[in-house]
Amino acid sequence: MMDFAIAGNPMRAYVKTMDALVIGLLGTLGFVLGLAFAFFFVYRHHLRRLRRAGRRQDPLGRVTPVRRRPLPFQLPNRWIAIRSSNTALIRSALSSRPMPACAWSEALSRCRERSCFVSPTVNGWTLVIGGLIPDPGYDIDRLYHFLSGLSQQVGEVHFYSLDRVLNFHSWARLADGKVVRAYAWTGETVWNEGRATLEERLLGLICRAYGEEAEPVRYGEPPPELHNMERVILLARRWSIDPVAASEILLQQEAVESGNEDGTQG
Repeated sequence: MMDFAIAGNPMRAYVKTMDALVIGLLGTLGFVLGLAFAFFFVYRHHLRRLRRAGRRQDPLGRVTPVRRRPLPFQLPNRWIAIRSSNTALIRSALSSRPMPACAWSEALSRCRERSCFVSPTVNGWTLVIGGLIPDPGYDIDRLYHFLSGLSQQVGEVHFYSLDRVLNFHSWARLADGKVVRAYAWTGETVWNEGRATLEERLLGLICRAYGEEAEPVRYGEPPPELHNMERVILLARRWSIDPVAASEILLQQEAVESGNEDGTQG
C-alpha cells in the first residue's frame, strides 16, 4: 500500500503540472485573441471616423484657391486624366486624324461633340474630354478596349464618368494597357475589376458584385447610387486631378494670356 502511494505521487504531480501548463497556454491564447479583437475594433472605429471626416470635408479639397465665381461651363459627363505632359503623343494615340486644337474654354463648351479635346498639362496630368470617349452606359466593352489601347501607348490612364440624371457612374485606372482597378454602375454592375483601393474605402464608395441588386430605397431617402455620384470627383482628386480645379487653372491661364485676368470681356 505504501509503495503504491509513493509511486502514485509523481503521477499526480505530473498531472497537476500539465493542467497548469494547459491553463497557462489557454490564458495566453485568450489574451492574444482579446488583443487582436481590441485592435480590430479600434481600427474599425478609426476607419469610420475617417469616413465621417471625409464626408464633412475632404482633406484634399483645397487644391486651388476658393473660386470667386462658378465655372462658366458645365463639366462633361465623362473625362480622362493621363499622367503625362506629352500632349502630342496623347493626340496621336487618340486618333489617326488631327485633333482639334482650341482653348480649354472652347473645349468645355464643345465637349459633347463627337471629338476629343486635349488640355494643356496641369501638375503633370493631361485631361481629355469629348463625345468620342465611349459611354459605359451604352457599350462597356468598347470603353474597355478604348482605355486599354490608349494606356498601352501613353501609360497611366484614369477614366471617370457620371450621369447626373440616371445616377450612373464609373471609374477606371489602367497602367501600360492593364486594368488596375475599375468599377461601373449603369443600373447594374457592368464592370468590377481589381481590388478596391484605400481611397475608395475611405470615401465609402459602394461597389456591388456582378448580379448584386441594389437595396430598395426607403421613403424619403436618396437612392444609394447618389452616394457614389457625389464622390466621383473626390476620387478623381485623390487618384489623379480634380477636373474642376484643373479647369479653373486653365481658364485663369487663358484669362491672363489674353490680358484679361478676371476672364470678362472688356
